[in-house]
Amino acid sequence: MIIFVLAAALGAIIRYLANLYLPRRGILLANIAGSFIAGSVLTLATTFAINNVVFEAVFGGFAGSLTTYSTVAVTAAEQHINSTGNATKIWISQVGLSITACLAGITVTRIMLVLYNYV
Repeated sequence: MIIFVLAAALGAIIRYLANLYLPRRGILLANIAGSFIAGSVLTLATTFAINNVVFEAVFGGFAGSLTTYSTVAVTAAEQHINSTGNATKIWISQVGLSITACLAGITVTRIMLVLYNYV
């Protein structure tokens, strides 16, 4: 349990710092990175017998805390209310790029496993 909590805290801190130092793109980059990591870890877990504690800590704790869609919802709503942005464009870019990153994580990990003869 403590490993999960520490991994989640690390993911949340990295997301916070990304948003702090990259105010316009930090959340997008955090969502992309978290989705890529989730895809990679899921692929590794289905290929190897990874310990459940490690899988849950990295997949659910770290990647889950690194990504955030509640912040995306608030940002989209604020921009819609203030007429400063396009909420649909925000959602399409966030969700579309996150799905693409997850699929890229799966693909890259599968390619690496094939190249190193693990599959």
